[in-house]
Amino acid sequence: MLDVIIIGAGPYGISIAAHAVAKKLSYKLFGYPMDFWTNQMPQNMYIRTPHDLVSFSYPEGNYTIQQFAEETRTILESPLPRTVFVRYAFWFAERAGIQFTTELVRNLSHNGQYYTITAESGDKVEAKNVVIATGVKDFQYIPSLYSDLPRSHVSHTLGITSFDKFRGKDVIVVGSGQSAWEAAALLHQARSKVKLLYRKKKHVYGGSRVAELILIKTGDIFYKLPRPLKKLLRTAGSVTVPIAHFLKPLVEEKVPRFANRTINQVSVVNNKVQLKLTNGEEIYADYVIVASGFKIHLDKLTFVEDLLKNQIVREEESAAFPKLNQNFESNLKGLFFAGPLSAHSHGPTFRFILGLDKASKTIIRSITTQEES
Repeated sequence: MLDVIIIGAGPYGISIAAHAVAKKLSYKLFGYPMDFWTNQMPQNMYIRTPHDLVSFSYPEGNYTIQQFAEETRTILESPLPRTVFVRYAFWFAERAGIQFTTELVRNLSHNGQYYTITAESGDKVEAKNVVIATGVKDFQYIPSLYSDLPRSHVSHTLGITSFDKFRGKDVIVVGSGQSAWEAAALLHQARSKVKLLYRKKKHVYGGSRVAELILIKTGDIFYKLPRPLKKLLRTAGSVTVPIAHFLKPLVEEKVPRFANRTINQVSVVNNKVQLKLTNGEEIYADYVIVASGFKIHLDKLTFVEDLLKNQIVREEESAAFPKLNQNFESNLKGLFFAGPLSAHSHGPTFRFILGLDKASKTIIRSITTQEES
């Protein structure tokens, strides 16, 4: 029986595995390595976090992105290209001695004493502890307005890794956040006739190194803050993240933007997408990309057995999230959550890679302490 199974092979899963290796815990790390970053996102875009703050977590702070840059003679810059970030992730995993189990988990169950996972291959593995660190891929959100339309004409931003197929086509991007601006910039570069359409009266640019450092510090103290202050920070964190400044010159003066517009009907007419707005306007396009983000909800994790889901105590304010203790552990002994599903208990920091260090150290310290007691 293993000490720990880690589900999700992105930045959180890899960092937690690195701490498990350093503590000589027996483990398996399940998932396709860096799949979200490699196969679900445009590779010619950038990381919004300043490059000096994207290092994965390892005891004593080893294997930083600065060390990677020095050893591989890579020039670091902000914004950091996603391709460099992915290269760094695999370099980190190799240096940390991480072994991937390149399969998805099909089922997770608990018999009251230990956890059993069933992998894609049908293999079953048992462990005393499980860490769910699956990121946002399972939580993509498409409003019902678009859900019945053919994928040949409408899609979410997730999964579009190249915009070359839209060259010369009329494309409308719906949204006012980071992913909408990214899609618009890349569509323009691909020589698409792109327009941005959104409900807000104006878009907001923001983000700075100081703001990112504050967010890291917030993650360190959030759990012990008074409830009213937690609620305030959650509300602030739930608002659309400001658009990174580096996108401003890639979109403004290049992509037509239509603010303060609300869509009330979408249909496909004569092989064109027809958008009817509340102000009476009608707009037509060859394709619509919906930058509607993600809605985190524990119930969307299909691999977690229903019986197990029903035993997990949820947060009082939101049944979408598991209620976690200060160690990121649920009410079920040995079941931990890292990343977005921990963001209600531990704060908005953990929606981003900025929470890697805190979560990894805390979870593995808790598992190690339990093993020693």
